[in-house]
Amino acid sequence: MDPPNVGNDFADKVRFHLSKDELERQMRKIHERGNALSRPSGSGNSSSSSNSVPQLESWIFESVGGYYLPNEDLSKMPLPRQEQLLMRDLIYAFSGVPTSHVKPDIQLDQISEMSSVDIAKVRFRLDDVFNAAFKALANEVLPLIGYYISVQSFIEETNMSPNCGRTRLALATALGDQMQDYYDLQAKLETNLQEKKLNLKELVRQVRPWLSILKVLSSMASSSRGKLTSAQLLTLLDQFYRDQKTSEPDLKERVTKIMSAVTHVYMKIVQLWMQKGVLYDTQREFFVEDTERSNAMSSTLLAPEKCCHTYWAQRYRLLPDRLPAFLLPQADEVFLAGKYLNILRQCNVTMKLLQLPLAYNPGEAGHEVIIKNSYDLPARKLFDVLAKEHNLALHIRNLRCYFLLQEEGFVETLLEKCQEQLQCNVDRLVPEKLQTLLTETLQKSNDFFKDMLRCQLKDCDVGTQLGRRHRLGKSMGESREKESSSEEETPEVLNLHGYESLALRYEAKWPLSFVLYPEILEQMQILQRVLLFLHYVKRHLTVLWQTPSEGMGLKLTKRSGNLRQRMLMCMLNLEHHIILDIAEPRWQSLTLTVDKARNIDEVLNTLEITVDECLRFGLLPSANSFVKSLFTLGHVCLNFCGFVESPPDGTSQELEQGIFEYEEEFDNFMAGILDLVSELAKSGASGERESCKQLVKRLEEFSKYSETD
Repeated sequence: MDPPNVGNDFADKVRFHLSKDELERQMRKIHERGNALSRPSGSGNSSSSSNSVPQLESWIFESVGGYYLPNEDLSKMPLPRQEQLLMRDLIYAFSGVPTSHVKPDIQLDQISEMSSVDIAKVRFRLDDVFNAAFKALANEVLPLIGYYISVQSFIEETNMSPNCGRTRLALATALGDQMQDYYDLQAKLETNLQEKKLNLKELVRQVRPWLSILKVLSSMASSSRGKLTSAQLLTLLDQFYRDQKTSEPDLKERVTKIMSAVTHVYMKIVQLWMQKGVLYDTQREFFVEDTERSNAMSSTLLAPEKCCHTYWAQRYRLLPDRLPAFLLPQADEVFLAGKYLNILRQCNVTMKLLQLPLAYNPGEAGHEVIIKNSYDLPARKLFDVLAKEHNLALHIRNLRCYFLLQEEGFVETLLEKCQEQLQCNVDRLVPEKLQTLLTETLQKSNDFFKDMLRCQLKDCDVGTQLGRRHRLGKSMGESREKESSSEEETPEVLNLHGYESLALRYEAKWPLSFVLYPEILEQMQILQRVLLFLHYVKRHLTVLWQTPSEGMGLKLTKRSGNLRQRMLMCMLNLEHHIILDIAEPRWQSLTLTVDKARNIDEVLNTLEITVDECLRFGLLPSANSFVKSLFTLGHVCLNFCGFVESPPDGTSQELEQGIFEYEEEFDNFMAGILDLVSELAKSGASGERESCKQLVKRLEEFSKYSETD
């Protein structure tokens, strides 16, 4: 009796998605085919009543155990028959079916307790009585059994797990797709065996290529076990791919297809976010998170007071633990592209969106090009909107003009109009009055946006304001309690004059405020307050030098004249250092960037760096006492001006003694500042060292006046 032709349904018995009943039916068919192959022609049916069907749920090696064929004496079997029997057992073993003559080195029931990682390491052996030549051929491909079981175990475990995650499920599906060729090969081998068209050498030849393939697939499955996030799994698989050093085109193509399939789901989330500005991440696998937990942007525009830089800085978060390593170089572009699309939507801007399929193929750079294009479109569009519709370049120019006091005649006119107000204590000042004087100052200005400049009275000195910002920057990421210093918790009661308290404020509205946001403007304000104070002191010294008061008259001496000149040069050099040495070169570079920018980030990043460096290198916030020392030195100069303008009654000797005391006080403070700056020139950060060297050179140059006293 010839065995039935069952080659076409051989692949069915290894599909991992069979139901339990179907699995049992297929297992019986395997057993029946095995009995048919083992019976000589014309023999009767042997009983199979002792072989009960095991009620197991996992499709791994022991699941189809218990179907051992009647033991035969291999030593008495002719070689052709022995070869047929060995091929039959190998074909079954290669599909996870245990046989009488191919067994693992461990107990069969132990396999059910093993992970796919360990199953792949199990060694299989043949009966020793097989012909030596047959054994040599068969032993070469025996590792295929463990690899196959490991892959099938991972596929079924994943598909039976309801919360395995889409990326892991995609891997199981991709592995299953790649295994289809293997199933087809097994069906073909069984058919050829039944039709007497197969020998052992040919079987090994056809199976041999799958050794390297299944070894790699088994390694991928084994490395993907455990509680890995989608990002970790993708990173692991990508690294696994890169570590593979194979020259086999078929294997490389298969692994590439698996990687492409596994990354497909994740890259679809990336594409939807970058090209539509929509977050569709139901399982929270994506590294960008919407803090408002909405899947798509509402079509209703936000209120102007809500749609600000702070809102957009907090609306979306970047979560590094959800970021696959292969997207790390493009993380910022991915994050910003979707964010900018939503900002443009809130600006009521219409534009044609990209529809470029985004996929990741290891070793290729196609995804990088699409990500760059997907980022460039909204980043460029947002810059165009701000530059052309909201005159961004003119507003950045205004920061230089007003906060660095570079508008011609602006600071002189302002100080002249506000002279009386600035000498009063801050609690006696009326902000509305100062705003009126500022408006009068700007009356003849051709600036279209001069109305955006406002007056503000600060309740702390510049040193305190700068110190708060510096501490806040250093404590970024720490708790709120650690950010606050004891000085902030119990602020010092300050007796500020108008010239110490007056600050300028620029009221940038949305969407301009996305670039000119409050933190940037506050840093510029700190620079403005220092420069205004230096200019205020310099103005008093200049007026004093040109028109000495009648009270002083001819009592001005060479010593007092030299001291006034040294004070004036000191204020002038401090001002020039901040403006000419530090701010101007950087602002020129910023202006060129704005003129040639291709996207909003070029402008935003350069502006942030420019303002930060002007503050760090010009005011040296790392040295907490530097700015306060400048103000103390300035007050010494103002007190000296008051002494000269209204000298006390007394002899010339007493007046000369007063001048000497001011000179000594000025020299002491200057020596302290020089020591501080000289130390920073040696031990500070690289940019800070260069700045300090420039300042030391300036101060030493004007200090030569003391040698001529």
